[in-house]
Amino acid sequence: MTSRLTTALIAAAIVLGGTLLYTRDLDRVPPYLIHDEAQGALQAHAIATTGRDLSGRLLPMYFTEPEFPPGRDPALIYVTALGLKVLPFTEAGARTPTALIAVLNVLLMFFAARAIFQSTWAGVVAALMLALAPIHFIRGRLLLSPLYSIPFVLGWLWALARFEEQPSPKRFIAACAVLAIGMYSYLAAVVMMPLYVLMTVGIAARSMRWRAVVLAAVAGFVCLLPMAAWYLTHPERNAQIVSAYQLAGDRSLAEAIGSRINLYWQFFDPSYLFVSGDPSMVNSTRTSGLFPWAFAALLPIGLWAIARRRDPIGWVIAAGFLTAPIVSIISGGIEMNRVMFAIPFAVMVASYGVVALWQGRALLPRFAAAALVVSIALQFISFHRYYMSDSYRIGAAQWFSGSVREAMRELIARSGDAEAVYISTNIEWVHRMWRFYAIEAGRQELIGRAFYYKDLPSKVPARATLICPAESPACASLGGSGAWRDVVRVPTLDGSRTFVIFERTPSDKAD
Repeated sequence: MTSRLTTALIAAAIVLGGTLLYTRDLDRVPPYLIHDEAQGALQAHAIATTGRDLSGRLLPMYFTEPEFPPGRDPALIYVTALGLKVLPFTEAGARTPTALIAVLNVLLMFFAARAIFQSTWAGVVAALMLALAPIHFIRGRLLLSPLYSIPFVLGWLWALARFEEQPSPKRFIAACAVLAIGMYSYLAAVVMMPLYVLMTVGIAARSMRWRAVVLAAVAGFVCLLPMAAWYLTHPERNAQIVSAYQLAGDRSLAEAIGSRINLYWQFFDPSYLFVSGDPSMVNSTRTSGLFPWAFAALLPIGLWAIARRRDPIGWVIAAGFLTAPIVSIISGGIEMNRVMFAIPFAVMVASYGVVALWQGRALLPRFAAAALVVSIALQFISFHRYYMSDSYRIGAAQWFSGSVREAMRELIARSGDAEAVYISTNIEWVHRMWRFYAIEAGRQELIGRAFYYKDLPSKVPARATLICPAESPACASLGGSGAWRDVVRVPTLDGSRTFVIFERTPSDKAD
């Protein structure tokens, strides 16, 4: 069997297996949409159907919203919009493009590791470790922007490995161009991608002439022209970013430095990385860390192997892993969205650890390498079984701010010919959820009939429906007013909240 055929078969197996794994039951797990997922899906649906965002702008660069003035990143919206051209507008349909990006990550990890280690089996092991990393699997099933930075990091590492194998201006320019395009993937990439460009220049300095560097700069500039044009026409965005992420502080310099150092070490806390993971059950099951237990051994072994090999691309990978928390440090908090850059580098460092153990002549290190890789698969089986279970869905439900699916679907079903639908603003992010599930049901006309109220108006049409949280005193008083009839109570998945749907009583006439 030829090498190309073997590679093609492995790539096909990765795509098929990854797709089956990452897209399974997306309508069921995660248990609910996060409000950011719902809004991202709505922006993508608007682009897919009209070419304009929810504010009516034609193909914008960033998707500015009242709740987040800096705007959503373009990669997520446009990729999801492309997917929604062929996929149904459902929770699973909206999440599927992101799941396929996660599969692309696994495929790119195979090619990048194969090029770095000059070994097909090392590429397969690296791809397997990425696919089975708990944090990559979880975030690969959420419609959120940070994951979209990973394909560009892996594409860059692949291009860098090919450059190391055979330096040429084209390969150097390709590596820089991938990073430039990656700046459209996620806000934190604006900080990290230029850092990776500097690493690339450091590697290329040994063999490249200034002409190639200039050409790479020109290619990067061309890739960034749309972004530059947006910033020139929207100069307020920088101030909006500072305000949104609270980057400005009033602490003393010593306090600020001490806080940042503490944050850096927090990220490398073994409990966070290998045991319990992120505090939020959106990003964790709390039964495993960001990475498998085996990484607790493979990461230090990999870093030691990199130090001994003195391989330039190995130094880049180690530096990438050690600098992954930079954006979290700048923003002042270890937040999973801002440390997603750690994922590809951690897997690469762990791959160095596996290769170092396997290349030893003694039998014990080889046995350890095999045992560690097998343990990753076994741990993932246990993790996956719990993640897909009702126990996780119920336990995690309250962490998902859009936990109103059942209530919204019931309200839509009961709002048939209602003249107006009154929705309490005591329901978090309900305006996003109502719009999402109305479109999902093919009932877009209901969007315009919705009235979001804090205090119910005195004049209400005769044919109207209303929803409010049962724990609200105002909601409890409606049932005894005689003006509204309590028709159904809808609990959330975990039973932590109940929503009451009312209909205007038939005896009332329109005011």
